[in-house]
Amino acid sequence: MRITYRMMTSRYSTNLNSLSTELDKLNTQVATGRKYARTSEDVSSAVRGYQIRRNLSKVEGYQDNIKHAQDFLTNSESTLDQIQSSLAEVTDKVLQGMNSTQSDDDRKIIARELRTIQDQLLETMNTSVSDVYLFGGTNDKKPFSLDATGKLMYNGNLVDNLDESTPAKKEELDRLKSDTIYVDIGLGVNFEASGEINSSSVFNYSVPGISFVGNGIDSTVISGEDVSNNLYDLIGRIADEFEKEGTDYSYDKSNSLYGLYQTNMQKTYQATTQIGAQTNYLEFMTSRYETQNFNLQERQTQVEGVDAAYTYIAFQSQKVAYQAALQMGQSVVQQSVFDYMS
Repeated sequence: MRITYRMMTSRYSTNLNSLSTELDKLNTQVATGRKYARTSEDVSSAVRGYQIRRNLSKVEGYQDNIKHAQDFLTNSESTLDQIQSSLAEVTDKVLQGMNSTQSDDDRKIIARELRTIQDQLLETMNTSVSDVYLFGGTNDKKPFSLDATGKLMYNGNLVDNLDESTPAKKEELDRLKSDTIYVDIGLGVNFEASGEINSSSVFNYSVPGISFVGNGIDSTVISGEDVSNNLYDLIGRIADEFEKEGTDYSYDKSNSLYGLYQTNMQKTYQATTQIGAQTNYLEFMTSRYETQNFNLQERQTQVEGVDAAYTYIAFQSQKVAYQAALQMGQSVVQQSVFDYMS
């Protein structure tokens, strides 16, 4: 078979294009670390790669949600610590005021100190972070306020009226205590037949203030008196007792009020314990997703990645072959006058 110059140059151009195409592909693989730049180059691997990327995106979303919930709970726990410190200070002041050596004037001074702590407590219970109130549930306004008589209110409800004396009051109290802020952390969100979110399929990180401040009234502490059964109003009631003079002041009433105060104070520690349990669970989920994320990244590397050493060697070999082909072309392709024209 006779090989013409046209055939030789045509075949040379075809082979040179093939070499340059393969060199460009290897160069891209070395630069990106991926087997392919377009789906069409490896459809099977690309489909598996997209599935892995979707799973990675979900895991990263769950991790972001967990981080948000952790930050919220951390702030809630820190604020509860401040509340407990204020309540411990109240304990010291009350015990000091109940000491028989205290005069009427001494108790009045302690009463003023109790009211100062009371004001500070109200501000602390209304703490917000990024315009979200820590103890207000889903309410976007200050959860704790005072009515015209100075009694504590929670999300627009007089706390003294929040009890289980009637079905309506019980329903409202349960609603406030169960006021929840949900976040999806990968538990498989689903809905009840009623259309409500299944609470076991999401994570609730809300800390309603009514759950630890106390509610309703107590008619057994002081005979003939309905005493507010919440920490804020109890501090004020003890201060009222300390402001009385002479025989109007009653040690027995102060002691009874102090006992009720101590009982309600335990609710703040219960709330802190609950936050600790929630935080531990989020830490467990964080560890789980870190492992899952690592495994998915390993799988992604196997599906989409290249062997860096092998690919680099192949690239260098292809580069040598391409340069050799260019040198061969100088003897195969004849030069013409047009090669020297600019």
